[in-house]
Amino acid sequence: MREFPQLFKKRVISISSNPNNALCFKNFSFIYGNDKNLRPAISDVSFDLKEGEILILAGPSGSGKSTLSYAMSGLIPWRLKGFMKGRAEIFGKSAWDYEFKDLCKIVGLVKQNPLDQMVTFTVRDEIAFGLENLQYPKNEVEERIDEISKLMGIDHLLDREIEQLSGGQKQLTILSSFLVMKPKILILDEPIAFLDQQSESLLLDRLHKLTNSKEYKLALIIIEHRLSRVANVADKIIVLNDNGSIALKGKTSDILSDHFDDLKACNVRVPWVINVFNNFKKIHKNPHQFDNITNFQSCLKFIDELNKDNLKKLRQIIIENEIKPTTLKRFEEYEQIIKFGELYVESLKDKEFGVRKANKQHSNAIIETRNLEFEYPDSKIKAIKNLSITIQKGDFVGLIGPNGSGKTTLLYLLANLYEPTSGEILFNNHNLKDIDPYTHARNIGFIFQNPENMIFKPTIKEELLYGPRNFGILEDISENYLSKLINLIGNESLTKNPFKLSWGQKRRLNLGSVFIYNPEIILLDEPFIGQDQKTIEALIETLFIENKRGKTIIISSHDYHLLLKYTKRIIELNKDGTLRDYDENSNYFKKHKNLGPIILLDKINDRLNGIE
Repeated sequence: MREFPQLFKKRVISISSNPNNALCFKNFSFIYGNDKNLRPAISDVSFDLKEGEILILAGPSGSGKSTLSYAMSGLIPWRLKGFMKGRAEIFGKSAWDYEFKDLCKIVGLVKQNPLDQMVTFTVRDEIAFGLENLQYPKNEVEERIDEISKLMGIDHLLDREIEQLSGGQKQLTILSSFLVMKPKILILDEPIAFLDQQSESLLLDRLHKLTNSKEYKLALIIIEHRLSRVANVADKIIVLNDNGSIALKGKTSDILSDHFDDLKACNVRVPWVINVFNNFKKIHKNPHQFDNITNFQSCLKFIDELNKDNLKKLRQIIIENEIKPTTLKRFEEYEQIIKFGELYVESLKDKEFGVRKANKQHSNAIIETRNLEFEYPDSKIKAIKNLSITIQKGDFVGLIGPNGSGKTTLLYLLANLYEPTSGEILFNNHNLKDIDPYTHARNIGFIFQNPENMIFKPTIKEELLYGPRNFGILEDISENYLSKLINLIGNESLTKNPFKLSWGQKRRLNLGSVFIYNPEIILLDEPFIGQDQKTIEALIETLFIENKRGKTIIISSHDYHLLLKYTKRIIELNKDGTLRDYDENSNYFKKHKNLGPIILLDKINDRLNGIE
């Protein structure tokens, strides 16, 4: 570990002003690598966190959230090389004054991608791995596994193979493997990203109880772009800016109520309720009347205080922001090539390939499944059951359902990466099994749940050109086109190794590597994970434009809020892989009265009916 001169000397004990703090950082900065003239990944960060407290760490992509988590866990200074200054203390002792193996018993860091930390083949073995390495007695290992798996709601998965789990089930498994060690500090990087709403609520409730339990009394840090779900359980929040410095710090409720514009400026995804009421404040005579509205329940109570005129105004704002967003209206009349500032990628001219050219005269259906079923080999686990759906050319579909309902499996089947156990998949009225795999690969753009699963080359430029080179269209790609794709990723060199990008940047690289060869269908599995607000807006608008130009888009996500706002139709799967619902967004909203915006609208309409 290299250090800034004369600062944070190795093996010098420095006791914090409050040794009861689980964490205490004072003017902490860190630069990766061997050049101390580079810009710090994090700069002059100061905060403290006590046992039993929950901290949200937020900020735009690349702001240093992961770097700060590495310093909290001891990976900095013990495993990552660079220059550092300031103090980083864990329970009153400098990180230098611990042996790294002892830090591993105190602090748990659950990374954004669960596969980064999984090392065994079954759920039971994964949870047991740490305890077995510390040579805990077998009976204690079994007792702890039983206890934590029930607590996290995955006891029914203990004998399941890791490769047969959904993304959310993997997330809960790796989290359980850390909780079973009973750490004093737990750092979670986007822990709810892969979870359905029920699992998300269960996890947050369990974590909140663990922070206050005598046995655990965790100090909990949650790294999160999306504040809507975690804000209610957190005591404190720190928001980093693009320079890796602290932009906002304080009580979560205070920051949400008093610093809305600052949060937006930091590209944080603020709760939609607060966003709605902030728009309402701009047209209200007494905007300070809304300062205490920081969650859904306070919003419901406030509706009772509004008069008829204000109720109508609020109703219109909810519709225009959450039901039928006006932000995309400016694209409605666009037909052909549209440039979206510096972010939009100008598409290639259509090139007719195989099935695409031969079947133009057939029906408008691009994908049809007939009694589709899929069972994982040697497992008797059916991920998809008796699924019959028809997707039209140019449709924009949101795919939702609980963890383990088969969403990712369905995308794999449509992309011809899995072969159905029974039933049929038709692509442009041809059975998929009769279509040449190479030809189908050219027609399909698949954005995997784990962005590293589709990175193959050592530089960004080579990765972007991987598809065009394989499909023989390399000569059609201009340098100007490449520069636009780079702008989508961020301010990065074409020669940079893709694996050194952040999770969000890797995801945007995946998008660029698909857009560049102009597929007919784009399949996206959890594309919003690791993305800040600005990037999500750019991604949604780019996909919307591609859809207007005829692309068929299917997005699988647990972020129902975004899917309901921006897609045209919703496919919902049941827990057992059967079809629950398939309808247009407007009808889906009408049928599902438990959705937040609909609950507010119903409350407003009831009030208006009572007044009139």
